[in-house]
Amino acid sequence: MSGLISYIGALADDLSAVATKVAAGSLDDIANQTAKSLSKTAGILIDDTATIPQYVSNTAAKRELPVIWKITKKSLRNKALMIPIAILITYFAPWIMAPILILGGSYLAYEGTESLAEKLELIKAHEHAHDHSMPDTQDLTAAEDATVNSAVRTDTILSIEIIALTISSVATEPLATQLGVLIVVALIATFAVYGIVGMIIKMDDVGFYLQEKQNKLYQAIGSLLIKGMPKVLKTLGWIGMIAMLMVGGSIIMHNIDQLHFLSSFANNLPSILPLLMELFITPVTLAIVVGILIITIKKLTPFQT
Repeated sequence: MSGLISYIGALADDLSAVATKVAAGSLDDIANQTAKSLSKTAGILIDDTATIPQYVSNTAAKRELPVIWKITKKSLRNKALMIPIAILITYFAPWIMAPILILGGSYLAYEGTESLAEKLELIKAHEHAHDHSMPDTQDLTAAEDATVNSAVRTDTILSIEIIALTISSVATEPLATQLGVLIVVALIATFAVYGIVGMIIKMDDVGFYLQEKQNKLYQAIGSLLIKGMPKVLKTLGWIGMIAMLMVGGSIIMHNIDQLHFLSSFANNLPSILPLLMELFITPVTLAIVVGILIITIKKLTPFQT
């Protein structure tokens, strides 16, 4: 009897050791695949980080962080819904993923092209561009809800692209790895983005705080932060626009077979030009072409609100 108990104990130890190795291997796989996925979604994360502060910039100071937290929670909820849907699509209808990516890439191309045209004053900026901001009105709750809903709509489009790109990069991995990578990427994409957004939005408040100090260095830093806030938001607008064009063009280029040649046609150029063409010039140009096409079709469509 004691021999049997010893055998069972040894077997349990062996199984535990195997389980530990498998778990460690799975964690390593998740970490490696997460790093690869984040490199593919970096442009969208930059776009998200650059875009969201513009929604909250005119919000009452004491409500900025609560508004960002509301957006963060809704972003997490949306990603939690998207993850199982993405896994189901991968297993039962993988052919849907490419059209989803192309549609999302086309949307980013359209938004980026329209933003570029507005910045270059080729077209008139939307009059409703700041309707999502929360002015000092009597109905602050309604204005705040409008701000949150507008930001969440943009975040949802970008989140769909993040989840779609992530699942497509781990489609051949085991289910546990897919789920682990999707969860980690979703958490990073949410808390990293909105943590940075929160710091950007509160930059001027930190500046006012430092200006009240007696130390001249603190006061100088405070003035720099206050004066720098509008420039930071303007710079973020350009960064977000470029990121949209780069990401949108790259997604379209890599998911339409007939356009694959665009990623390699400049390979014979000298120095870093092939890399520059593949990562920047070609996708941005393609995105602008697609964006102009969509804008033209939209203008020619008779049914517009």
